[in-house]
Amino acid sequence: MRVENQPPAAMHVGLLALYALGAALLLALFSPSARAAACNNEAVRTEQGPAALALPDCRAYELVTPGSTPFVNSTNEEVEGARASLTGDGLAFYTRYPATSAERSGFRYLATRGASGWSAEDVAPQDSPPSSILFNCEQALDFSPDLSKNILSDGWNPAEEGKPGYCSESEEVLAPGAPRGYGNLYLQDGPGAPYSLINLPLDGFPAANALLEDYTEDFSRVLFAEAAHLTPEAPPGDNLYLWSDGALHLVPFLPNKEPVSGTLASGTSLPSGASDVQFGLAPITHAMSPDGESIFFYANDNLYLRRNATQPPTASGACSIAEPTNACTVQIDRKQGGTGESGSGLFWYASKDGSRVFFTDESKLTGDSQAASGKPDLYEYEVSTGFLRDRTHTGPLESPNARGFSGASEDGDYLYFVAKGKLSGSGRNSKEAEAQSFSPNLYLLHNGAVSFIATLDGESDQLIWQEQSETPNRGKLTTAVSPSGRYFAFTTALSLTEFDNAPADPEDCSESACKELFLFDAQSKQLTCVSCDSAGGPPTGDTKLPGPTFFSGKSVGRLGYLAREVFDNGRVLFTTPNALTLADANGVPDVYQYFDGKLKLISSGSAVGGSAFLDASPSGSDVFFTTPQSLVGSDTDNAISIYDARVGGGFPEPPPPPSPCEAESCRGGASNPGAVATPGSSSFSGSQEGPAHPQHVSCKRGFVKRHGKCKKAHHKKRKHHRRNAK
Repeated sequence: MRVENQPPAAMHVGLLALYALGAALLLALFSPSARAAACNNEAVRTEQGPAALALPDCRAYELVTPGSTPFVNSTNEEVEGARASLTGDGLAFYTRYPATSAERSGFRYLATRGASGWSAEDVAPQDSPPSSILFNCEQALDFSPDLSKNILSDGWNPAEEGKPGYCSESEEVLAPGAPRGYGNLYLQDGPGAPYSLINLPLDGFPAANALLEDYTEDFSRVLFAEAAHLTPEAPPGDNLYLWSDGALHLVPFLPNKEPVSGTLASGTSLPSGASDVQFGLAPITHAMSPDGESIFFYANDNLYLRRNATQPPTASGACSIAEPTNACTVQIDRKQGGTGESGSGLFWYASKDGSRVFFTDESKLTGDSQAASGKPDLYEYEVSTGFLRDRTHTGPLESPNARGFSGASEDGDYLYFVAKGKLSGSGRNSKEAEAQSFSPNLYLLHNGAVSFIATLDGESDQLIWQEQSETPNRGKLTTAVSPSGRYFAFTTALSLTEFDNAPADPEDCSESACKELFLFDAQSKQLTCVSCDSAGGPPTGDTKLPGPTFFSGKSVGRLGYLAREVFDNGRVLFTTPNALTLADANGVPDVYQYFDGKLKLISSGSAVGGSAFLDASPSGSDVFFTTPQSLVGSDTDNAISIYDARVGGGFPEPPPPPSPCEAESCRGGASNPGAVATPGSSSFSGSQEGPAHPQHVSCKRGFVKRHGKCKKAHHKKRKHHRRNAK
């Protein structure tokens, strides 16, 4: 029966029933008991307030830096040196602005999670002040992925100064044989363990600066550069060494077993002078494989691969199937067929197991190459077979002109890069746009096929690709890739979707339009603007990806680490000043999570100052960020703090501090409270209280005095107490 055909009374009854049913459903969905069924930590979330209750995935806030632990700087920008442990129970971070001492230029902290909360401690030895603030070189501390071990880079002596001690170093000698005033590397194998010197010099040879390049996850092997003789066969000049369980091995050898001076591909460049040092991306590009068995280096303007550097060499020095575990060297940028022009290859990326290598070269190394001077092609080299492929082709009127590397999956199956040519077979993107000739086009290489993603701006978007031939751009890659390679994130001020990213105030953004965060799904080929306001409101500032974070404030030889921002399930973590939810009402940057097409705040959206994303655990269960807001009751210092928005996390708030006296002992006479002071009262003016002068205090009716305190009388002894009172 239709409602409109019912009598009026029946309609009212039906509507009331519907209202009652709706109210019951709302109560069932949003009542504490319903939320508790979904979140086991609902009591903690409720105690923390509306911001915690609005967190996705049953997250709750945890204060990582209790007390007055200093953070990065007073403006909460330029975050450096934050790395989450594999389990999310630890965070290493660096601050250049210590709050407790003016003697030091920075602190390296390690925060750990315990059963009742977090604690943070300074884990670097005391260093002396640098002699030059302008140069601003200082100690560096690099941690293993589980944060259990660290490598300390201490001291530096720039060649142009001609004197040691130019930069800060430890005030104490950390290990025997360490040359004072020079850059040294020390390994600490666990908290509180003694330091051991990695770059031990040979007797009779001058000291030099050691520059950390890469290391294996267990720290059993450490790769570093140093212009000094640390092994008998080392040639003069810049050398590359591999420390393995206490022994040093020279890395650069030619295929004929000749030792040569060489530098690491994607490394921190020349260690002989500070002006030559760049940001190192070797841990990101796998210039050394995670097991330390494959190392890619430059020597004599060629690109080489050194294998099994800690083992005896093969009979010829070249790699041989008959001697698979012996040390050997192979030239990667060699013309297919073995003759003709070769060399000058620029390393881009290697798969995690070292089996596949991607590089660019201006030489025609294959028969189908279109490379030319100043316009390189992208090549892929297969280590096991020695086979070389050209992965970029265009029409006859233009060159592929592969410009730089943007990101890749760990196995190399997905490679993101930029080329200024319109590559054959790249097709249209999800917005029906095509690549533009002679413009920086963003591409995906997957299973040998190239897909077009977007055309970028040649000037404002240069940090989307790593162009190693231009040193000002080295090491400043600002993209993010999920481990499998399916998802790729980048920022640009170009309007790549229907959203109008022009700001209401032109001064709000660095360009004429604001930078927005875009996410590319390699499976669906869809390009989504993650930071665009779905309501269509204009942006209020640039959305940024932080790019590589560096474990130190040293201006010489920073080793890069990419924060975990994009995950294989499509989750993205980022910071934006744009208000993307109704709860974001503070007009400053906040931390967001994008997942399954939905945006959720990680920071509160109500802080007076801005918040910033730092890092996340590999699972994404822990999201570390900074905020000036007190999100838990134990945060009372009104300073910038680090928090963890943890799935299923949170700690019960500690009980409030007790009042100056307990309730029972604070009570005096009920009839005339001013006549007799209570124990401990500041208004007491009689004789001195103490063992020699006891203070006599009467108890009110129904209470008796026991051990100096008024206790409630038991009924069966009431008469006895009255008799004693008389």
